[in-house]
Amino acid sequence: MKWNSCFLCAILLLYKIQLVVNTPCNRREAKLKSIIRGKYKNVINYNMGTLISSKQQNGFAVGIYGSCLRDNIYTITGGYGFTSSAIGNSIIFDLQEQYELNTLKIWLWDQSYRFYRIQIYLIYQQVETIIYESNFAQSITTITFPVQSVQGFKVYNLNGNTQNTGLFIIKAEAYFKLQTNI
Repeated sequence: MKWNSCFLCAILLLYKIQLVVNTPCNRREAKLKSIIRGKYKNVINYNMGTLISSKQQNGFAVGIYGSCLRDNIYTITGGYGFTSSAIGNSIIFDLQEQYELNTLKIWLWDQSYRFYRIQIYLIYQQVETIIYESNFAQSITTITFPVQSVQGFKVYNLNGNTQNTGLFIIKAEAYFKLQTNI
């Protein structure tokens, strides 16, 4: 009987040592994942160093106030507060770093009732992978995709919208959304 209790104490001691050793490793792993995932914040904005590499073929209604990368309060009118692209062109977002993401949110011009025909691509190592295509995109469109490394996004204007030929983006956001299984 004495042998069994000693054996049990030894197993409990080893388990406790394993917990103490693994706890800092788990914290370090969680911190690294947070960094790789953009600290679970929006990575498409000026503060994160995102660039619109297609700027030469895009329109910015009233300069910087027309960029969909801004985070300040939105004033939107017919000629103010959006980034635009013509049919056959794209708005391309280049991230400063490679991030592990799973959600993209695009706020399309919605001051009037209209639908957009667009394709959205994820860019990683100069390979474009389509993650969304719609003839009926409107207002705030949230796209979830499998967790993967991302270096940029491309929003392609297939055929404008139901009122004119333009693609108008007010705001774009990309982030890693934690999933809860209940």
